[in-house]
Amino acid sequence: MNESITVLNWNLEKGINLEAGARWVQEQRPDIFFQQEVQPDQFARVSELLDMDGHIAVPRPGSSNDNAIFVRRDGPLVCTEEYPQAWAPWHAPANIAVRLRDADGTLSPRQISSVSMHTCYWSPEHRLTESRWCTTLAKPGWLAMIFGDWNSYRVGTDIRWDDYTDHAFVANRTHEYDGRRHTDVRPDRELLAAGYVEMARHAAEHLDQPEALAPSSGYRDHPGRPKGPRYCIDRGYLSAELAPALTSFTVCDSPELRRLSDHLPLRAEFDFAQMRTILHRFPAMYQPHDNRHAASVHHHHPPAAGGAA
Repeated sequence: MNESITVLNWNLEKGINLEAGARWVQEQRPDIFFQQEVQPDQFARVSELLDMDGHIAVPRPGSSNDNAIFVRRDGPLVCTEEYPQAWAPWHAPANIAVRLRDADGTLSPRQISSVSMHTCYWSPEHRLTESRWCTTLAKPGWLAMIFGDWNSYRVGTDIRWDDYTDHAFVANRTHEYDGRRHTDVRPDRELLAAGYVEMARHAAEHLDQPEALAPSSGYRDHPGRPKGPRYCIDRGYLSAELAPALTSFTVCDSPELRRLSDHLPLRAEFDFAQMRTILHRFPAMYQPHDNRHAASVHHHHPPAAGGAA
């Protein structure tokens, strides 16, 4: 019987160290793995190396860093639907629905909309659009789990942009308002406003795990930028209803991981029994209806992960 569900997220820098990175991921034995910067010719190889079923996002013009989600074949989660998201202004998100598999093989009535994101590094406006799409999966009764490289910061982050002589980077990571440049925290603000819980914050505030807020990037030296890890632009978000099942959240760190990518992996652990309780709980929620009848609210499982307009 499963006691926990293991989730990983990693922006494995342009798949440069694909084989070594995949070996590390396989050693962790995740039940679901969210990846960013998968190269077009690497998807099948990653699936083979991980021995997991892969789901890759719709390719977009001018972008070769695709998002993907991999699900363990014999694990507790089962992909039941996959959705192309071709609306995206830059990298399309990978978007699947997963259900929990019980010991007898039956699937949970509710599903989790699972999303792997890599928001636009050069446009704060695109990032705002991308985060606003994520809010469509936060409707009452829906469940979502979203991981990504957000190329932006947590609300409350204070950055001394005067310390940067890489002015292009400053322009990429800030937005102009009232005649001033402001640190781009808008994606985080949008997701929190929609009711999502950021996993690292939850672990730090409610699970006595302050190290969950550790930096996840900044492990490469760039001219014009201060040296050393500084901020966490890789983050995971949950529907608030799923938060009680989270038992730990870790920014995985080692010299080897820093060598393999300019981002560190994120690892989340969930209590299986608690997750099962949630995924078998029927919420009150709006359902599409025949216009010949009055609108009503039913007890029913959520519609498809890609069902939002």
